[in-house]
Amino acid sequence: MKALIVDDEIKARSMLRNLIAEYCTGIEIIEEAGSVSEAVKSINKKQPDLVFLDIEMPIENGFALFDYFDKPPFETIFCTAYSEYALQAFEVSAVDYLLKPVSISKLQQAVEKAIKTHGQNQIIERVAVLKDNISVNQLQKIALPLNDGLHFVRLEDILYFEADGSYTHVITTKEKYLVCKKVKEFDELLSNDSRFYRVHRSFLVNVLRVNKYSKKEGATLIFENQKVIPVAREKKSDFDEFIGGISV
Repeated sequence: MKALIVDDEIKARSMLRNLIAEYCTGIEIIEEAGSVSEAVKSINKKQPDLVFLDIEMPIENGFALFDYFDKPPFETIFCTAYSEYALQAFEVSAVDYLLKPVSISKLQQAVEKAIKTHGQNQIIERVAVLKDNISVNQLQKIALPLNDGLHFVRLEDILYFEADGSYTHVITTKEKYLVCKKVKEFDELLSNDSRFYRVHRSFLVNVLRVNKYSKKEGATLIFENQKVIPVAREKKSDFDEFIGGISV
């Protein structure tokens, strides 16, 4: 893959170029750019397959690059020094990133993923969701990988996630999705989101969507679709504390 490095710091570009040359076979750095305007010219001229893109740059930040392309023909790996919350926003938006200073293993993983997904690009949609997630104090949407591409769902519309082996059923107020991810992965993605709680090894629930919490004959949660979900015995005490001790 032909790649472009976009960063306003010469030292940062040089370090990344050296890491890629040493640890990422199959990636050829064809050019560097110090700003978004330079990057636009390089992309139009060189047609890279992959862009390593710094976010915090003067004049225009990295997100501005996508204002110049209706359908970007390149995959993108962002380079950032953002906070932990922002990194969670990257994860749920299905946007690849490298945290500065760059880890070799993370670089290799991001490059391998970019090679696999090249040509299945939904970068405009992913970046739009990422910007929404970063701009507020609570995550807005999550990217669900389906057979025909990524589908973006509002987190507030999700009732619960239900395990099915290596798959997960994502149940929303309107639709049901079968996703090739384990419930554990969604639990990790949403670990800092106070709306979601893993009440059972098979269920991660949106507590704001619970219609009823009953403690009769074992703790259960009832949702608007009439689904009854058990609260695991070993989770009950912690869940009571989490939800504020509410019971019906």
